[in-house]
Amino acid sequence: MQNGTFNRCAPDKFFDSGGEFANYGNDENLVTILCPQNAGEFIIVDFLSFTTQLGLNPDRLNVYDGDSTTANLLGTFQGPEGSFTVSATDTNTSGCLTFEFISDASGSIDGWEANILCATACQDIVASIDTTNPAPNGTGVISILPGETVDFSGSAAFSVDGSNATYSWDFGDGSTATGTDVSHVFPIAGTYTVTFTATDDNPQGCAGTETITVFVLGPNVVVDQDLFTPEELITDVLVNSPCATVSNITWSTGITFNQFESNGIGYFFSDGINFPFEDGILLTSGDASRARGPNNNNLSEGSGAWPGDVELNNTVGITSNNATFIQFDFVPLADNISFEFLMASEEYNGGSFECNFSDAFAFLLTDSLGNTTNLAVLPGTNTPILVTNIHQANTSCGAINEEYFGGYTPQNGPPISFDGRTTVFTAQSSVNPGETYTIKLVVADATDTQLDSGVFLKAGSFDLGGDLGEDITIASGTARCGGSSVELDTGLTSAIHTWYYEGTEILGETGSMISVTQPGTYSVDIVFSGVCQASDSILVEFIPSPTAGPAIDLFECNSSGTSNFDLTQNDNNILGTLDPTDFVVSYHLTDQNAIDNVSALPTNYTNVSNPQIIWARVADNSQSCFDVVSFTISTFGQPIINPVSDLERCDDGLNDGIELFNLESQT
Repeated sequence: MQNGTFNRCAPDKFFDSGGEFANYGNDENLVTILCPQNAGEFIIVDFLSFTTQLGLNPDRLNVYDGDSTTANLLGTFQGPEGSFTVSATDTNTSGCLTFEFISDASGSIDGWEANILCATACQDIVASIDTTNPAPNGTGVISILPGETVDFSGSAAFSVDGSNATYSWDFGDGSTATGTDVSHVFPIAGTYTVTFTATDDNPQGCAGTETITVFVLGPNVVVDQDLFTPEELITDVLVNSPCATVSNITWSTGITFNQFESNGIGYFFSDGINFPFEDGILLTSGDASRARGPNNNNLSEGSGAWPGDVELNNTVGITSNNATFIQFDFVPLADNISFEFLMASEEYNGGSFECNFSDAFAFLLTDSLGNTTNLAVLPGTNTPILVTNIHQANTSCGAINEEYFGGYTPQNGPPISFDGRTTVFTAQSSVNPGETYTIKLVVADATDTQLDSGVFLKAGSFDLGGDLGEDITIASGTARCGGSSVELDTGLTSAIHTWYYEGTEILGETGSMISVTQPGTYSVDIVFSGVCQASDSILVEFIPSPTAGPAIDLFECNSSGTSNFDLTQNDNNILGTLDPTDFVVSYHLTDQNAIDNVSALPTNYTNVSNPQIIWARVADNSQSCFDVVSFTISTFGQPIINPVSDLERCDDGLNDGIELFNLESQT
């Protein structure tokens, strides 16, 4: 270090006055100004080591943001500082840094060693995670099982130059990778934030990042309260239509009233195997985060400072506490809305609690005239869904609506911390397209604040119209038989539709509904009246339908008119080229019995009339698709053969013992 102004850039060094190997001097007062070599650049000084003598009047280095000691002071450094970096700021038009070193006469030590760098202002870098395999779900989250691999592909846009850029990945589990295309195995269940970073060659390390969340799903439901705000839970998780008009989202839970109360709102996700829904919204009368699996929590959060809900009280007829709700306005696109949900509760105990006590919830739909309907009711009734009216028989009371009970959760077992739950329900209502509605989703404790309950709402299931529904597949049990048709309907009769089959436009189909008979992927582009456009696709599969081969009539000789027939003699004829491991044959007395697959005959069958028609049914193993064919079984008496005389002829001249005989003369 010495007095003066110097234009320096890498690979230059900056040392104290003692240089690389000696100590700095006593009673120094030096000012060094370091400026970049090129216009538009600024100085960065990266200190690799730094130490000065302390004491009553410590030796110190002042750093100023400019080309003189009158510039803003960036900092004063003294004593053992270790490594650090100082840089000219954006407002420093000179790009220079001024270093002022002051030492006393009491002694000196090592000083410092630093690298001098010249940099330009960071360019704009927009990092993008372009694709993943598997792809994210509708909420932008990747869901996999432990041990599965995710492939990531990223890129970045640079406002100036990205030719020397580097790319890195942090998988959130301690593992990293470099490059734009990478793969990673996630062995352990949990939530991982994957970060993709694009960095240019600017010495100050300019970078852009993007993140994506990976849920590695074990048997237990996981609840997250940070990934989405309550507003985003409605717009990004629950509602499945990009063209839906959703507004005026409001919410309330324990933390609304006191920061020490519980947050009853969360985003849940699961493996979709041990729990019916893969992800969605959870509303509880306690702490939603503690409702995760396994069942090792006593869920009784919330105090009397967390009030109930008046509308729920009036609807269900309770006195509520600890109410959680989300409310929003929406404008339906079709004439029907629906969404899927289930209720879970700590009051399911296999005994008296579920007979006598129940928290409550309601889905209150209000139209533009102020008419309100509760959609959280038993199917086909106006009866609210409660623990007390959905449970198995127990030691204290009999079963009630047992078909809607989903099961108890074993102690310390998956998938949730509630002790029991219902099956999946579908809330639905007829609506007027274009009319503004308000819906309030509310749950609360009844009477006291103990034994919480919750409602799980399936992600993407709030259907306002404009989608084609779930894939129709053999594996899911929704496929129909080959030769039949499937109606695909968006429900948006006022919109313009363009339909596609395997990516090729289906000419002439512009309505909201089409009938399809071929397996494959169908998609639709929907154009609303100048508002927006939407698209959806669906995979349609058909179960192969068998065709029964012609059956032969069966005969037996028996003068009594009845006999035992082996009907399986026709199995191979009826199956034809069908694989007997995939299709089965049964035999029936009537055509209708064969169609209905009832009252199958034993394969060794004794006829009851002569002749008698038998109906055969050939069906796939699921008995979903079939064909029928008929044949006759008959008996005949033993024929009587009259004696006849022998036939004789004289041999011809060849005398070879062979002549032509007319056997008809013997009939």
